[in-house]
Amino acid sequence: MNQTATHLGDTPFVKKLNFIGLAAAGLGIVLSIIAVQTNMERFLFSYLLAFVFIGGIAITGVFFSMLQYLVRAGWSVTVRRIPEFIGSFVPFLLLLMIPIALGVGTIFHHWVHPEAGDLVLAGKTSWFSLPFFFIRLTVYYLIWLGLYFFIVGNSFRQDKTTDTAPTERNWKFSAPATILYGVTITFVAFDLIMSLYPHWFSTIFGVYYFAGSLVGTLAVVTIIAIALRKAGLLEGWITTEHFHDLGKLLFAFNVFWAYIAFSQYLLIWYANLPEEIIFFAWRVEHGWQYVSAAILVVHFLVPFFLLLSQDAKKNLNRLLTGAIILLVGHFIDMYWLVMPNYTHESVPFGWIELAPTIAIAGLLLLVIAWQCKKRSAVPVNDPFLPEAVH
Repeated sequence: MNQTATHLGDTPFVKKLNFIGLAAAGLGIVLSIIAVQTNMERFLFSYLLAFVFIGGIAITGVFFSMLQYLVRAGWSVTVRRIPEFIGSFVPFLLLLMIPIALGVGTIFHHWVHPEAGDLVLAGKTSWFSLPFFFIRLTVYYLIWLGLYFFIVGNSFRQDKTTDTAPTERNWKFSAPATILYGVTITFVAFDLIMSLYPHWFSTIFGVYYFAGSLVGTLAVVTIIAIALRKAGLLEGWITTEHFHDLGKLLFAFNVFWAYIAFSQYLLIWYANLPEEIIFFAWRVEHGWQYVSAAILVVHFLVPFFLLLSQDAKKNLNRLLTGAIILLVGHFIDMYWLVMPNYTHESVPFGWIELAPTIAIAGLLLLVIAWQCKKRSAVPVNDPFLPEAVH
């Protein structure tokens, strides 16, 4: 196969991706500016929603790459560059943290401005302090940045040499890198989502956020891979068997997400402790019960039956439908986690909730398009490339 075909350059696909990203970013930024002037508090919660939704997908793109090195997977080499391009958004997360840092007193008002006599928060003051909070966010970001430049950087460096040293470094250090990812994604879930209402806690919340983010990442990878196929690109590199494998991963990890979600609910329901059940109590009344039902249907039932059969995972239209549904389901899930902390007396959903997500999603597409122009869409010198192709 012709290796020049792996450089997408200024193909119509990349131009279209760049146009969609530019249009979405522009529209989202304009709407976000209007939202700031309309309702600052609502916008800040919506912005946090967008950050944990897309930021989780970006860093988990890096995790997907390191996972392939960890298990020395051969099949995934020709699709691995897609999550690496998604992970290229990680360096920009520092700028995207700025609105959260500026609005910390509004978003996390429960522990930034605790009520007098709050015994629960009194026992957590060492953790819930603004200096320590900002230090933790900085540490998470620096670790993620290091993981990106090391793991994905070595993957990019392998394109320029037939010496397998960059790949061997990833084989060697992917295990500790995976541990670092697991620890940081867990504490990001604790700090940015669970601490919105610090009276409530769940010891498996980090796994819940990780599972959802991985499903979201796999959905985006699948959508882009299918879009490339429909555009007539990477013919022979990404085959029907690769789509089948992506479909299996998407199906399996969505079932894993459902298992974790049910486990969290079951343990809290069984314990029946007031400080724990308030999380679900907020989400079964005032209209939130319909959002909860939507998660069950959109995030589990529909994609489960849609992608259950082997043929469905090889049918590109059906696989694409399942991936889009799961990406929407993941957004609803993040909305369900974040927005009841803004108000659980009603279900606020409109353009204000969508504006930051549209803006950041557009920026993500621009970064992916930029990487498509800059780098090979297939790791051409990876030692497992022949296995991936055949």
